[in-house]
Amino acid sequence: MDPYIDPDRLDPRHPSYARKIDNLRRGDEAHRSRAEVLDALPVKLTLQTNDTCNLDCPHCQIPRAEKPPKMSAAVLERVVAELFPTLVELHPSNLGEALLWPLFPRLCAEMARHGVLLDLTTNGTLLTNERILWIRPIARDVKVSFDGATQETFERLRRGASFAEVCEGVGRLVDRLRGSPARPTVALQMTLMRSNYRELPALVRLAAELGARRVKAYHLFSFSPAMDDESLMGDLGVWPAVLAEALREGERLGIELQCAEPEGTGETSLRRSVCHLPWHEAWLDIDGSVLPCHSHGGDSAGNVLDAPFVAAWNGPLYRKVRRAFALDRPAWYCDGCGMNLVKSAEHDAVPYDRESFLARTARGGGALLPTSSLVRWSGRMRQFELTGRRDGR
Repeated sequence: MDPYIDPDRLDPRHPSYARKIDNLRRGDEAHRSRAEVLDALPVKLTLQTNDTCNLDCPHCQIPRAEKPPKMSAAVLERVVAELFPTLVELHPSNLGEALLWPLFPRLCAEMARHGVLLDLTTNGTLLTNERILWIRPIARDVKVSFDGATQETFERLRRGASFAEVCEGVGRLVDRLRGSPARPTVALQMTLMRSNYRELPALVRLAAELGARRVKAYHLFSFSPAMDDESLMGDLGVWPAVLAEALREGERLGIELQCAEPEGTGETSLRRSVCHLPWHEAWLDIDGSVLPCHSHGGDSAGNVLDAPFVAAWNGPLYRKVRRAFALDRPAWYCDGCGMNLVKSAEHDAVPYDRESFLARTARGGGALLPTSSLVRWSGRMRQFELTGRRDGR
């Protein structure tokens, strides 16, 4: 089972329900048997609808000036026709503000028509009543990026956003989503930095005030030498005390926390597993490129504008990845990835490869990517890989 979906939120009365559940069952069987070629399609899709954003956050992966690209209607039409009848859940955009995509209302309408659930990450500045109505029939999980629990910290790190207005928007979202079909969860999500991590317990309290029921917080991936100084990787010993306080506040207030773990000295608390992504999920970039993982090193499995999706899904790259897992020798970018490790408990200590969080090598256009290919932290992937998607990268 893909842990990043919740098929129990699907509407069993929808005409596509039985087909979706059968597709999920076949995908689960293929994962268990390590099948190289699948007769099931992905149950979750990340659609990189747009890079566009109305904010200019200093820790963002792509500078605001380089964020014009948007996915075309032709790509959306292929995805809807080929994948929506069996798809359980869709996440629009890893890098931009999905609510700014001109085709977002159309996407929501197609998802509602085909019974697809929405996993949305948003900066919270555009949560008008009209936009909330777009997502209400399909919302399963809505995460609002919230990198500070005080106005000063929030507005310094989320440049262009108003703390008061985003708080108001979250409250409006929670209120309008009450009683919606998929019983959606609303979460506040923090990127942990030296200048904000101490505010995590306060963010838990703020979530309770606004009606959100979950807080997520994960370590910064730095993309510039200046942001390296914001990383906690230089002194992870400061993190456990703040995490412990946030967990106490979460228990007191009934807020679920999904947060970065304390650092461990070995892998004794972890057990090996086999990543579910090659059997259950796919990423589509703006141009229609099919990516087996967002840490893809510039390798594409194909393009939905050139051939049917299944040609990429069961093509050479996907087969190579699945075959390596079947042989118990993870290859490609899978070797060392935290998606192949499972913790005994949510906040068990894990070993960090600190270098993978820091910017070391400059690439074209001012973008910076970590040099290390090793990701030794549990249940996580690296940041969205930009290699190959723009000239010079």
